[in-house]
Amino acid sequence: MNERASTRCLLYADVAGGVRLAVKLGEAEAGYAVERCLNRMSRCAEAYSASGLELRSDSLVARFPEADSALLAAREMRERVRALPPMSGIKLVLRAGVVLESEGEEADEEPEQLAARLVENHNPDTIAVSEGLSELLSPSMRRMLGKIEESNAKVPFPVLELGNAPPPTAAELRQDAMQAQKQLRVSFRGQSWIIDAAHPTLLFGRETGNDIVVSDPRVSRQHARIELRNGLFYLADSSTNGTYLLEEGNAEHCVKRDEFVLADKGHIGCGFSVGDNMLDAVAFALD
Repeated sequence: MNERASTRCLLYADVAGGVRLAVKLGEAEAGYAVERCLNRMSRCAEAYSASGLELRSDSLVARFPEADSALLAAREMRERVRALPPMSGIKLVLRAGVVLESEGEEADEEPEQLAARLVENHNPDTIAVSEGLSELLSPSMRRMLGKIEESNAKVPFPVLELGNAPPPTAAELRQDAMQAQKQLRVSFRGQSWIIDAAHPTLLFGRETGNDIVVSDPRVSRQHARIELRNGLFYLADSSTNGTYLLEEGNAEHCVKRDEFVLADKGHIGCGFSVGDNMLDAVAFALD
């Protein structure tokens, strides 16, 4: 099962400004305004397949099967609350925290409390996201996040903030899904590696810190890498002697201080022709 689909996410969201509104208009009118916000928020949660939806006097808790759904629901909640006009000059706004339920277990704390603490010392209108949850987002969704200012909230992980950029289009999300399924298998001396969305980069060179270590004097310490970007696998050379690429059905050529989109199958020589030293050639094939 896809890791994104199997990890439960928790969203805590509350409505800020209700206390000030109650002082000015009274408890009944303020309560009605907050309830209107919560109704809009709950409809957003339901639209993104929320489960375990709980409504409180001024807050909402919902669980989602996917990180993307949780963040998109939080964003739409914020937009719908923002769209409500101010009452007597007071604007109600949303603030929300989104975490993985497992992060609450690791912190020995209820996930709901952990999510609430993400935003308790921040300005209203903030949507804060745990770093663990951000790692399960699709690339297009992850690009919407930025660093959050330091706060006094003591949480056991870095916190990111959802900005105001428009959400990814359906085409971008489809591209993410396609990229998540693409895999390139790389083989060298009986070992193999997979390059995919979870592990998008593979390094090779003479230094022991590389993923693939090729012990040949013509190989640079950090010779080249293969990267998955935008659904394509790139060979990028950073060496002195260049990287030789022999793809099935094509003549061998040298990539030097440049990058090249890989075909479905072939061999790579680090600083030497594949034909001269097939034993130390790196093989690759699209799964």
